[in-house]
Amino acid sequence: MPRPLVTAISVVSVDLPLQRPIVSAVGQYAKWPFIITEITLDNGTSGNSYICPYLVHYTKPIEGVILELFKLFENKPLAPNKFYETGIRQLSLLGRSGIAMYALAALDIAFWDASAKDADLPLCEHLGGSIADVKAYNSGGLWLLNPDQLAAEAKELKKEGDFSSLKIRLGRRNLDQDLKAIEAVRNQMSPDDDLLCDFNQVLSFTEALQRLKGLDDQGLYWFEEPIPYYELRNYAELRQNITTPLILGENFHGIDHATLSLELGSGDAIMPDLMRIGGISGWLKTAALAEAYTRPLSSHLYPEVSAHLMRVTPTADYLEWVNWGDPLLKEPYQVRDGYLSIPERPGVGLEFKQDVIDRYRVSPVVP
Repeated sequence: MPRPLVTAISVVSVDLPLQRPIVSAVGQYAKWPFIITEITLDNGTSGNSYICPYLVHYTKPIEGVILELFKLFENKPLAPNKFYETGIRQLSLLGRSGIAMYALAALDIAFWDASAKDADLPLCEHLGGSIADVKAYNSGGLWLLNPDQLAAEAKELKKEGDFSSLKIRLGRRNLDQDLKAIEAVRNQMSPDDDLLCDFNQVLSFTEALQRLKGLDDQGLYWFEEPIPYYELRNYAELRQNITTPLILGENFHGIDHATLSLELGSGDAIMPDLMRIGGISGWLKTAALAEAYTRPLSSHLYPEVSAHLMRVTPTADYLEWVNWGDPLLKEPYQVRDGYLSIPERPGVGLEFKQDVIDRYRVSPVVP
């Protein structure tokens, strides 16, 4: 049977207010940008995706790269894996990272969504897996706030989906402040609950040596990105000085970075970001690397698509859950007892609310 042709594309950016503003070492954000891509096939099937490039002023340049890359695939038979390889080769002149990789990821996710819908299967089944609930932690808060605020927020976050696992941000001015933050959150959790932490790359290598040793007895599930993500050899040295697992990977730009990190032994686990790793195709390649190196793999943002991918990831560990995109979605995914439920819908099964898009649409950049 002939495969359907890819015939059309639409791209739009929105800047959504956050329920809980981000207060982290990398900045403070009251809104979060989304780039929504939809491709259409000649049989009427469509596939969509969203990516979140952090900085709203970069949405328009990324939109331009998405539209330019799409020209490679227009009026071609739908073939997501082939399209990905073609796109990667095309990016060799721009570099296999940054906004070029983000644009390829946006298209790749939409192509795979359309492919699964054309097969009338949920994405995870289309990829050879099966539908089941996915273990998740709530990452939608616990920023660099004072202990009283953290305690109140921890209660709220646990209730949102009966979560038993939360993530706190660390890297305050000194060890004592981090210890007080951990205590405030721990007091709202059960003894067997998992508390994860993220430093958002705020420490230098020498600072991290001291800080992580001071926190190593706190029973944290992992230390995430304590130092700049590109200091892979320093990560490997940190691992030799602590017992708490060390995780990195949300800043891997494609499989090149993932391969190097795993070769150097930079972390005990990895955490690819769907946008930066190169979409679904990039994730699948990274999951194969994680299996080869026997490293647990957890997700970063994009909980809906990532949940499907965790179902075909041999070393899958935790799904990062945030509800930042829910206001955009007609039928958001649901979390129950700390597990995300994958709906029985073809593809990823996301439909976007046009009225919300219209309300928060990013205006064109005026030079």
